[in-house]
Amino acid sequence: MNIIKPISVAEQMRNVIITHDAYAKVVNGCIKIIQSGERINRSNKGIAIMGSGGTGKSTAIEHLKSYLNKKYAGQFNAPVLLTKVSSDTTIKSFYIGILGELNHPITDKREDKNITADKLQKLVVCALKGHVGTLFIDEVSDVFSNRNKKQFAQDFLVMIKHLLSDTSINIILVGTPALEQLFEIADEQFRTRFPSKFELPIFAMDTSWVRLLNDYVAQTTKIYDISILPNLFSELHEWTGGNLRNLANLLTTAFDVAEQEKAPALTAQHLLDARDLIFPSLMAA
Repeated sequence: MNIIKPISVAEQMRNVIITHDAYAKVVNGCIKIIQSGERINRSNKGIAIMGSGGTGKSTAIEHLKSYLNKKYAGQFNAPVLLTKVSSDTTIKSFYIGILGELNHPITDKREDKNITADKLQKLVVCALKGHVGTLFIDEVSDVFSNRNKKQFAQDFLVMIKHLLSDTSINIILVGTPALEQLFEIADEQFRTRFPSKFELPIFAMDTSWVRLLNDYVAQTTKIYDISILPNLFSELHEWTGGNLRNLANLLTTAFDVAEQEKAPALTAQHLLDARDLIFPSLMAA
């Protein structure tokens, strides 16, 4: 007999996504754009998601992937693909990465130097037609730090234009705000392919930050008592810099501390202890 281990409070709290208006705009906006393309039978759309590290880009990607995989399961062989750009990406490795996601047999021949970039492009286009709904390309901002070719950003623009022109897939580019530079050097045809851009913010200490934390308290009230948070809005912002990753790390550590003490509610001391554990520089200051 399988014994189901009860989920701790800390684990339950870790599973709660800290959402906000901008996050909802990204996820819901991408879904609406994809759905609108389906309705008019023109599904290839370009979307850009931008945000500094820790603002929730990866969480948004996972949210969208989960939705698309469920909605289009059975309709496409692979409703969602995810690839990344790095400082070492080349034209060939970019296409091979996509083919690898599709489990294409050509990826077993990576060492074959006779496989040209043009041939790989044709293989990708052929493989994508009618098989894939949405392609996520993460860390796109790294096109500007390519170690192999200084002008790789231009190559990347050409590759994306080919994919949008020759297939019916949706492409979602994800990166830091530096991604805006890609659109600045792109031609008008490329920019018109990406009419929708969404940005996830670093929060200032204002009403948006207060609303974010109030919503989080309301969302988790049935799991654990964190009613102390509204008394510490300014301190939480000072410690985390308005960065959601920092906030999530702080809260996760605080929940672990509280659970170890078997405390019935989160306290200011739990948060201070968590701050000193993960932000030691603040303690020293």
